[in-house]
Amino acid sequence: MEIEKAIERPDLMATLVEVAHLYYEENLSQQEIADRLGVSRSLIALYLKKAREQGIVQITIRDPKNVFQNLAFQLQERYHLRHVEVVSSAHLSNILTRRALGNAVAQYLDRVLQDGDILGLDWGRTIMEVVNLLAPSQPRHIDIVPLLGESSSTGTYTQLNQIVLQAARAFSATPYFLLVPLIVGSKSLRDALMADITTQEVISRWNHLSHVCVGIGPIPLIEDQIVYIGQENLSELIRQKAVGNITAHYFDSEGKILTQEFKDRLIGISMEQLLNTKNVIAAAGGVEKSRAVAAALRIGVITHLFLDDALALRLLENKE
Repeated sequence: MEIEKAIERPDLMATLVEVAHLYYEENLSQQEIADRLGVSRSLIALYLKKAREQGIVQITIRDPKNVFQNLAFQLQERYHLRHVEVVSSAHLSNILTRRALGNAVAQYLDRVLQDGDILGLDWGRTIMEVVNLLAPSQPRHIDIVPLLGESSSTGTYTQLNQIVLQAARAFSATPYFLLVPLIVGSKSLRDALMADITTQEVISRWNHLSHVCVGIGPIPLIEDQIVYIGQENLSELIRQKAVGNITAHYFDSEGKILTQEFKDRLIGISMEQLLNTKNVIAAAGGVEKSRAVAAALRIGVITHLFLDDALALRLLENKE
């Protein structure tokens, strides 16, 4: 009874604030606060109860999944996308962020791919994580094809035929390979290679893709990013104010596809073919990609977006 009378005293508002501060912000236990103030633990418990009743303490339960769903909904509405998933950003680890993205995309592919589908794959670190984390619930009678010729880089995530093979093994699917370079020396050589019967097995399927999975590369380059088109070509694109690329199609901040000298020497899917693909799944992580992702969304080619919460927030701030 004495305790209940004590907490009704009007001059104890400052005490309620102090107790709430020590408990919720300093993380002291109720007993530690009682010892510091020279009162009983039961009085501290009643102080905390009164602090909540008086509105001094307001407790909000934050479900990260719901927060991410809200971010996804806002992005879906703003950019007219069919599907958006937001994963948690591992602020101190790009590797963990890419892994979270890879897992989300891998699970999505398992849900949506059906027998008879044709899946096209880009290369990159995030796409490599997608393939590494594929664990299909059942085999799929699908075809899997690369969207670009092979890079000359030795990085595992740039070896697109290997990525295709690994994905095909996961799904027990049929892989098709492009045994040609990404960029060749002349247009005539490129045309000859694309007319070859083995190349045609792949590029003829670019017109019938059900799903493609791509990354979004930013300019300026981020750490460890490979200049697979050559430094001289990159310098020219920077002069044209390029901010990013999808499958070697470079664009500016307005989403305009830029003129590329090497386009006639490049073996890869055309932007028209991407635009005609029903499901274009893009995965990107990190706020350093915000300009590239925002511009890529303006092109209108992306239908499904997977990104981390930090990047999602940056896009919604509309600063890029």
